[in-house]
Amino acid sequence: MFDFLKKHSLSTLVIVLFAVAIPFVNFNHHKYASDEGVIVWDIKSYYAYLPATFIYNDLSLGFLDNNTNNLAKWIWPITTPTGEKAILTSMGLSIMYSPFFFIGHAVASISPHYEATGYSFPYHVALQFSTYIYFLISLIFLGKILARYFNNKVIALTLFAIGVGTNLFYYITYDAPMSHGYNFFLIILFIWFLEKWTEKITIKYTFALGLISGLIALIRPTNIIILILIPLWHIDSWKDFKERVILLLRKWPHIVLMAVMFILVWIPQFAYWKFVSGEYFYFSYGERGDKFYFNNPQIWKILFSYEKGWFVYTPLMFVSLFGLISLHKKKIKLSVPIIIYVSVMIYVLSSWWSWWYGGAFGQRSMIDFYGLMAIPLAAVIDSVYKKRFYNYIFAASLFVLIAFNQFNIMQYNNMAISYWWMNKEGYWENFMKLHPTCKYWNVVMHPDYEKARLGIYEAVAPYNKNQVVTNEMLIDRIMKDNKGNKILLNSLNVNVGDNATIDTSLHSYAVELVSKEQAEVYFKLIKIDYYLVEINKCTSWKKDIEKKAHRKKIPFQEMALIEAERIYNNYSQKYDQR
Repeated sequence: MFDFLKKHSLSTLVIVLFAVAIPFVNFNHHKYASDEGVIVWDIKSYYAYLPATFIYNDLSLGFLDNNTNNLAKWIWPITTPTGEKAILTSMGLSIMYSPFFFIGHAVASISPHYEATGYSFPYHVALQFSTYIYFLISLIFLGKILARYFNNKVIALTLFAIGVGTNLFYYITYDAPMSHGYNFFLIILFIWFLEKWTEKITIKYTFALGLISGLIALIRPTNIIILILIPLWHIDSWKDFKERVILLLRKWPHIVLMAVMFILVWIPQFAYWKFVSGEYFYFSYGERGDKFYFNNPQIWKILFSYEKGWFVYTPLMFVSLFGLISLHKKKIKLSVPIIIYVSVMIYVLSSWWSWWYGGAFGQRSMIDFYGLMAIPLAAVIDSVYKKRFYNYIFAASLFVLIAFNQFNIMQYNNMAISYWWMNKEGYWENFMKLHPTCKYWNVVMHPDYEKARLGIYEAVAPYNKNQVVTNEMLIDRIMKDNKGNKILLNSLNVNVGDNATIDTSLHSYAVELVSKEQAEVYFKLIKIDYYLVEINKCTSWKKDIEKKAHRKKIPFQEMALIEAERIYNNYSQKYDQR
């Protein structure tokens, strides 16, 4: 490992740059010091095995019922068919966290300032910086892989681009304990040993591939697909494939050993599932209704949509695709395995019910195999690097893509890019703006999670307490709009001069309309009025409408009403969805 650092000074400089920059970013955002720290959302489940096992000695999670440390805030169990509490996720990340957990636990145990509960400050710091260590090691091994095919300058630029120019950067700093930085590390390690294994099949490399692939799958089971690279690595023809299959059949003891090592990693998980569910194979996510829809993959959306399109939010990865051609031209037999692996992964990932993968910056599900995508990216850089004229254009383009990624991260942190997902108008409304505009909050949409679990993908208006139309508001609006409606009043047999009777009768009429859900027109009027107020409060939105009114030669208020109705029709939560 250190031989690479000695021989590749530019790459070493890049790694040192990351070694200095990442702590600076971490200390600047200091999420680990916030009220919730970094053990949030999915991380609560990934991490729960460690305190449950080594602090509370109770994987049944019974300690949650009788504790004074408010641990229910940190552990969100599911209930299995046997009635037992269980941790939702598999334990792969707990294994990766464990060295750092024990450091945090040691600090908390000897410090008079912190409690050794598994959730005090030292544990959060330890988790935050665990990704940092794994990432630096990842860069060294990725550099060693690339050094087999490319020169030092290409390697250095590739390492820098992958680390700074993709959403990986966000997941090694701001949301570091999420799974992606760890699987990025493990998949790179897998590729390194696969390179060595295809050159010479030995017990050492077989042993390593089995253990690493088992851990990769234990963190994220869909990543078991990485195993298809074993028969495909360095294959670019049918003849090569047949020869590889014959070789694997001949080396069957090694394949058996690899399988044994893979299963060995999973034995604690099988034992845990048996303990909490009565089954060795337990699909814990099924308890929430989560599933794959392989007959309805959202391939276009996962790649190109404004919601969470991979190439929209990480365009550098689109550039790397061109490197597959370069690899083929250079006779580096990696295009076919990369194409097959990435294609299968895209199909599987886009078939998951939540193909946008919850709250996230960009398409986070793809980050795991960025180490693999670094190879064609290096091939692109290498090809352009040798053409002096295009060299400067490409360098400028690469700089723009890297800067764009970093700006997007700042936008995301400032909520100018939605945590859940975006839509076209919301994206362009905030495009190249560091902070969200006031119009943006009225046009951005969120996924309908209940329908998504059924394989139906629709957007709904996000909850906004200022936009909620209550029954009381509807009743007041109906009464206000109909006080002068003589036809209605006559139909209600009300004396037009008797105000008290008018109010009583109109109130009864309004209540009946609302109870029968026949007040849609009044609901719309309330929403339209709300949008008109928002337009007049929002300087940038108001100026935009003034320009449109000037172009169409109509009064501002008329144009504002047209805009309010457009927002209502396209983005507002409708009456029948209240």
